[in-house]
Amino acid sequence: MIDKIRQILSTIKDISGYKIVETKIESGELFFVRKGLDMNRGKSVHYFSVTVYKDFEEDNTKYRGSSTTTIHPTMHDDEIFSSLNDGAFAAGFIKNEYYPLVKPYKLAPLEISTNLYGDTIENWLPKITAAVYKADTLENGWINSTEVFLNKVFTRIINSEGVDVSFENYKGEVEFITDWKENGEDIELYKRFDFSEFNYEEITEIVKEQLKISRDKAIAKPTPALGKYTVLLTGGPAEEMFSFYSSQSSAQDKYNHTSNAELNKNIQGDEVNGDLINMTLDPQLTNSSNSVPYDMDGFQLKPVKIFENGILKRFWGDIRHSHYLNIEPTGLIRNIVVEGGKHSAEEFRKEPYLELVAFSDFQMDGLTGDFGGEIRLGWYFDGEKTIPVTGGSISGNIKEVQKNLYFSKELQKNNGFYGPKTIKLLDVSVSGIE
Repeated sequence: MIDKIRQILSTIKDISGYKIVETKIESGELFFVRKGLDMNRGKSVHYFSVTVYKDFEEDNTKYRGSSTTTIHPTMHDDEIFSSLNDGAFAAGFIKNEYYPLVKPYKLAPLEISTNLYGDTIENWLPKITAAVYKADTLENGWINSTEVFLNKVFTRIINSEGVDVSFENYKGEVEFITDWKENGEDIELYKRFDFSEFNYEEITEIVKEQLKISRDKAIAKPTPALGKYTVLLTGGPAEEMFSFYSSQSSAQDKYNHTSNAELNKNIQGDEVNGDLINMTLDPQLTNSSNSVPYDMDGFQLKPVKIFENGILKRFWGDIRHSHYLNIEPTGLIRNIVVEGGKHSAEEFRKEPYLELVAFSDFQMDGLTGDFGGEIRLGWYFDGEKTIPVTGGSISGNIKEVQKNLYFSKELQKNNGFYGPKTIKLLDVSVSGIE
């Protein structure tokens, strides 16, 4: 099929280049209501994403337009020609500054390993299910419903410069809802996690933790209005805070003027009392469905240090935006590794704090640094006792608090993120409901 697409591309006039991404997906899916299997299905998907490029000049400026279309193996030659020809016509209206395509590499690609290669999708699904439901043994709380997905993905990338690379990876996903009934309260919470390795104990622990959160949510008191307060963010909210630094170090964001970060300058400022950020992008991160040897342009990936002790060492990005900034490209790497700090989370908890683990919708603005969200569950320690709380919200700006930002020694692993499990922030606005 690729030869056919290439042959048809050769008949279309005014194409300056092309990229073909072949994708084959084998998947298994299970759907449960409580512990009963409601649906079991498998899918096999095969398609080609073809991008055609057209170079042109206007007012002595060179542009490279592009348009992408999807080709299916069942399409006839005339359908393929019509789709690609329409794409070539559309590309002439896209005025992107010129940029080169990826050229072939001679270095051996990174090895992306997973224990999922050791068995079939059909055999892994019951094992994943067993790990999920092992924790479902409590009287007042249970798993309401579960969806389990496991995809084996083959990707081949070819372009007109001679790139021809391929790789295979696994993408696992579990979504489940927990219920908890206590003291007249009926709590329902949603959780999703992704993986590319099977680890029975880790999956069970995720479910146990979610049931604990559901229990505490059921007995939680209203969050007090604390004003400016010490806030601990644990789990997903801690991870989300680091998205500001990945956005600020993005070549695309820098090119689009949505990043104010400067090379060889400390993004946290000159007088930092807390921990300095050390961030690496790692395309080989274990148990991440984002781990791949090449990005979707066919660019060969390798680990890259982005921040070292708060200092921006380099911007990261694809070949297009790196070319615009006249920097060496890193390719698009979707795994973030952040080093832990000097203190443990238990040390953070020795003085009064509000620790938050779940929000209705916690957000971090990658441009302004504003963050906040409505509190679903946290624990308030007033110096004497600790109680679960819910409701109210927090708000702040990372640029104002990052001089006093502390990372826990303890690390968490969540698919494409490996970094501090808990972060401590000072003087965050807490709007309570009591």
